[in-house]
Amino acid sequence: MLEAFDPNYLVDLHELPLAKLRAKRDACAELEMELSYVRRLAQARIDLVMAQSQRRRQGLSEPSPEILVEQLPQILGERSQRGEGPGRLPAYLAPSEGVQVSLTARVEEVLPSERLGSLGELSSDELDDLLDRLSELERDVSSERRSLHDIQDKLQEELVRRYRDGEATVDALLH
Repeated sequence: MLEAFDPNYLVDLHELPLAKLRAKRDACAELEMELSYVRRLAQARIDLVMAQSQRRRQGLSEPSPEILVEQLPQILGERSQRGEGPGRLPAYLAPSEGVQVSLTARVEEVLPSERLGSLGELSSDELDDLLDRLSELERDVSSERRSLHDIQDKLQEELVRRYRDGEATVDALLH
């Protein structure tokens, strides 16, 4: 999955056939979407753990499952209002089913889906530890995405150079 991070991935781009260059670009676009998906899963769990910690600090009782479900849009919607920095519009909307399973394993390892409904049973220390681990995962995935963006930029630069220098033409795409 992370072949793009191999140090040899960008070696001799100028010698690659155009089709292989495009294939690398497309593979990176899909990987970027997959990493973005993992990051969003981690962020959603961070938001849920933070909401639980905040309820506890405020001395509020545990909400019923029905009330918690009603509060989910507010809990999960707050991040979108904070502006987490510039992003890239994904070329794909969601990873394929098989990829979702392997990607979500990173998040599931820290906080399995089946434990989301029982966050209220965790101690404050356990919540803090969970928040630290999820935040570290989110930072790691964000770092991978930034590195991948650099790789995508280099691939795109080579494609642009080829069109600019006449080595590739738009007409060739139509045939």
